[in-house]
Parts: sequence; structure tokens; C-alpha cells
Amino acid sequence: MTRTDSVILDLDDSRIVIPKDRRLRKVYLEFSSRCNLSCPMCFRESWTEPQGDMDWALMLKLVSCLHEFPDLETVHFLGIGEPFCNPLLFEAVRVLKSARLRVRITTNATMLDAAAAEALVAAGVDVVDLSVEAENVPWPGRANSMETLVSAADELFRAKKKKCSTLPDTRIALVVTRSNLSRIPDIIHALRGKGINAASVSNLLPTDIKADANRLYPVSLEEEASIRSKLYTQIQHAGIRPELPRFALSTERHCAFVRSESCFTRWDGLISPCLRLSHGYREVVLGREKEVVPWFFGDIKRQTLAEIWDDPGYVSFRWRLRRALYASCLDCNLLRSCEYAKTTESDCWGDSPGCSDCLWDRNLIRCP
Repeated sequence: MTRTDSVILDLDDSRIVIPKDRRLRKVYLEFSSRCNLSCPMCFRESWTEPQGDMDWALMLKLVSCLHEFPDLETVHFLGIGEPFCNPLLFEAVRVLKSARLRVRITTNATMLDAAAAEALVAAGVDVVDLSVEAENVPWPGRANSMETLVSAADELFRAKKKKCSTLPDTRIALVVTRSNLSRIPDIIHALRGKGINAASVSNLLPTDIKADANRLYPVSLEEEASIRSKLYTQIQHAGIRPELPRFALSTERHCAFVRSESCFTRWDGLISPCLRLSHGYREVVLGREKEVVPWFFGDIKRQTLAEIWDDPGYVSFRWRLRRALYASCLDCNLLRSCEYAKTTESDCWGDSPGCSDCLWDRNLIRCP
């Protein structure tokens, strides 16, 4: 094996030879960082960076890079923004489907009317996740989230029936909190018979101290078993497949983004390893405020995706995270006085970016 086929990583007194690979299976694509809503719990509320849509030339550049990854399966339109805000969404879907890729779209459902539903079916979209806020309050831009969700589910169900199609596979993405847990049965009941096949449940990642009081985790293992059992039963009895997070804090860590061989493409072409590190914002980790510093391994405006994927820093990053070889702030008794824990810029092991208190790797926070 030559040096060009591998990356050398010095770890303590060992030298690790990491073969380069092209195992990328999933591309998260932020087709727009704009949104038609202003939900107060969203990461976007603390942004200071510009917002925009991916332009068509950049989209085509990305697609031209994908043939270098023989295991690539899915392009998932998911980011901090709403993909329907980009008027080129359906054109992008058609290009990706012509490349024989699975296409998945996560949407807030407010722009999913009858015409959009029929267009999704006609374009052959494989999966649509309808994201719903289950709080019993009217968010700015959405007077009634349940009416919006049920209407969108109905439109997709009718459009599929009209075309005699089983696609898209329609799912919901639901954030569960202390205040909305009791409303979950009503939400699931309202969706019964609407063609919803799965429910991806996540916990809340607070963006301010006030919202932090509404998180449900961490609980004891006994409480977790009770919560998971109730949610599983409520969702499954409606004929919907439950996909649940943890509610107790586990020492076991698995980076879902790295394990699923994924990368995140921002609207402006910057490549980040995951959703969490794709933008700068504030988050609250178990009562402690933290600054998330965006981290990128390349830019497809100037490089190919294969060049970025093969970058030695990115290769080493993925190798370490697959083996959970990084600091663990949540298991450290120095956490409250540690300067490293205030941002994601680096950790006390000298690794950048710092993934040391990521709640995704504890399976408390989940993406659809």
C-alpha cells in the first residue's frame, strides 16, 4: 500500500495506517438555508450568518461528483432550512432520480399542498418526512401545526392513490419534550389511516436556558423503560413503526453520521461531517450553554467531493469517531470548570472539531 492510498495517523505511541475509502452512502443536502417559519426553538434563531439557496450550477457540480462513490444510495434534502424554499427543488429531484439515487426530503409541511404532493409522487421521491412541532402553541408562521401536518399527510395519501403509487414512503419527524409528551397519543391518533409508515422521534436540543427546562432527558433507566414502552405502544398501535431515542444518559457513544457513511453539503457548497457542525449557533447541553463552531473539510465550489472525502484530516476524523476515540465531557468531573467544553472548536485531547459532548452520539438527539 502506498502513501497515496492511505493516511498515517500518529496516536500516542502507535502509528495507524488508514486505507482511503469511497464508502460514502448518504449525502445530506441543505438545498436552502432559508425558511418560511420562525420557530423559536430552531437553531436558525441564533444565526448571524447569511442565508440562501443552492444555485443550479453548484447543484450540477455536486451531482457530477457522485459517480465516484459506488456505494452511494441516498441524497437527503435536510438541513436547517426548508428545502421547498428553493424553487429548483423538483428539478434537483429529477436530476438525482435520473442518476438512480434514492431521494428523501424532510419538510415542515407548510408548503406541501395538492400540487406539491402530486409533483413529489410524479418525480419518484422515495421518502418524505413531515416534521411537526407537538407543542400546544402557535409558532410564528404556523397557526396550527397539527392541521398543517394532517393536511400534508392527506394530500400525499391522495396523490399516491391517484397515481397507484406506494412512493413516497411517508413518515413523521417528531420532537418530544416534557410539555408535549402527554399529547403524543392525540397526534398519533390524528394520523391514523393517513398513510404514515414510520415515526422518527427525537429529544429537544435547547438553544437557550429557558427552553432547557423543557427537555425530557436524562432520566433513570427505569423511567426510560417506561417512557419508551408507552411511546412504542402508542405509535405501533396506530400501525406506524416507531424509531425512538434514548432518554437515559449512556456512556456508549456512536456517531450516527460517521457510522452511516454520511456527509453534509451546505447550500453554499461547504462540506461538513454532520448537521450539528454545519452552522454556528448556540446550544444548551444538559443545562450548560455552548457555542457550536461550524467545521468544514472542503468546498465543492473549488474541489470535487472525492478530493474532500479523501482529505487526510477528514479520513482521520472518521476513523477516530467510528471507534469513539475522542474525549467525553459528559463523563468528566472537571466539566463545569473546563474551558474546552464552552465551544466545539477543540477538546482536551487536542482534536478538532470537538465532539466530546455531542448528544447525537448518545442517541438522545436523532435526525430522521
